[in-house]
Amino acid sequence: SAGRVGIRSACHMTRVRDRRSFAWRGVSRVAALLAGHGSLVSRTQACSDLGWQSLHDVLTKAHRHTDFQNVFLSDVADLTDASPGMPWYKEHYQDCVEGFLSLVLYFSIHNKAKQAALIDLASSTARELNPLALRSGLSSWPLFGLLDKLHLIWQAGERAAPLSTEPWRRAPCQELGPAVVTPLPAAFAAGSTDVSPFSLVRGLRPGALVIDAGVFDGTDWSLFSVFAGITVIGFEPLATNRRLVDERFPPALEKLRPGATRGPDGRPCRRHTLLPVLPGEATPRTPWADIFPASLSNAAPDPDLRACDGDDGASSPLGHTFIIGAALGERVRGLNMTTRYDYSSVADQGYLKGPKDMKREEVAMTTLDEVFGSYLASSGRAPAHSIDVLKIDVEGYEMGALRGAEQLLAEGRVHYLILEFHPGMLGSTGTDPLGMLAFLRHYCFLCHSFKIDRPYGLQEFVARYTSSAEVLPVQGLGAIEDIVCQNLAWRPPHSPIAPRGQRSWAESSE
Repeated sequence: SAGRVGIRSACHMTRVRDRRSFAWRGVSRVAALLAGHGSLVSRTQACSDLGWQSLHDVLTKAHRHTDFQNVFLSDVADLTDASPGMPWYKEHYQDCVEGFLSLVLYFSIHNKAKQAALIDLASSTARELNPLALRSGLSSWPLFGLLDKLHLIWQAGERAAPLSTEPWRRAPCQELGPAVVTPLPAAFAAGSTDVSPFSLVRGLRPGALVIDAGVFDGTDWSLFSVFAGITVIGFEPLATNRRLVDERFPPALEKLRPGATRGPDGRPCRRHTLLPVLPGEATPRTPWADIFPASLSNAAPDPDLRACDGDDGASSPLGHTFIIGAALGERVRGLNMTTRYDYSSVADQGYLKGPKDMKREEVAMTTLDEVFGSYLASSGRAPAHSIDVLKIDVEGYEMGALRGAEQLLAEGRVHYLILEFHPGMLGSTGTDPLGMLAFLRHYCFLCHSFKIDRPYGLQEFVARYTSSAEVLPVQGLGAIEDIVCQNLAWRPPHSPIAPRGQRSWAESSE
């Protein structure tokens, strides 16, 4: 039932910084500051120093001048040449990134010889700010009409193209549902007082299939799905997080059901299987037919690594989670991500500061279409003909994951979709949040929210998250929620997913 869900998934995101030096004389200190990972200055503290306040006043005055593109305001020179001076603004750059960006843009107008270098510096500076907030006009600093000259979308320190939200395949339904997001009240929890992210899992039949995109340590969707007897295929690209799965998932499952990770003979067994993927490759090298059902892998040489049987002797069976070591995206490739404890994202999100010990890791990216069409279907042992729940929590790269599942969506093989909706994070990939909701509607989904008490039009719903700096700050996390989307045209598919031979599934379906 669509209503038996309340959502709040763990957030995992990564910020990657560009350490290349800037081509503007005298800004090496700024480049060093850009490469650092200090704590985030709150909006109430940012730009509070008198030096920044004075700069805000004079740049605002300059912007109001009817001919600001040709007239350089002497008041700006007074602040940068005298007191507090340009060295001070460089040194205190991270106290007011918006102010420094505004200053660089103003200089770029009036220094034609260094204009290209200054625009490049401005693009690098803007990486510290939320792209969608800037484009929505939520910065309190003048940008002098130059925002379109900046490159705002980055991945692993490299410039990236924005993710398109245009549907590329036919809709699986003849008539689309209403262009609204509807309320999903607690009453839909079928009498339960626990309206949690995992209510939907408890309503699924044993053996159902859940896709967990963004596993982290496995103690949320994977854990509760296995406890409910469900088969999970998870995706977690970072080796650090997969080690956390090994450490945390078994004891968490034991806490829910004592004895869940021990066989009838008392020896340890696994309810999770890690499947590494090499960067640039689409699927694990371990054949799916060798590991599914999970009991087939009991021939492992180390008895402690054997998989548990599906039934531990209790009245309700337990499931198993198969965690593929790759990110879900729009295409197959290798890429660099930055590892950190609390967040990980394919997209660079410089407006969220990271700890000092972040390291880069080369990881694999694949698509859900590729995994289903080339890996599972070709094994002859696909776990199901369809996906009961597709949960995507990939911190701004949701549109990439959806694009890579577009064949499944076009064939109507996804029943429920649990999606983190955070326009600020979506902006870091150039995703139009309204376009993403329209994309889901095209594939016959009606989305629900726990935070509204009446139906909202799609544009009106997006405005709740983009209309002010309080919900969409230029620096900081901003407003966020998880939406539950139901396939209105759902019919359980009777035909299995056909393997596509040696060609990729996505390619052969064009």
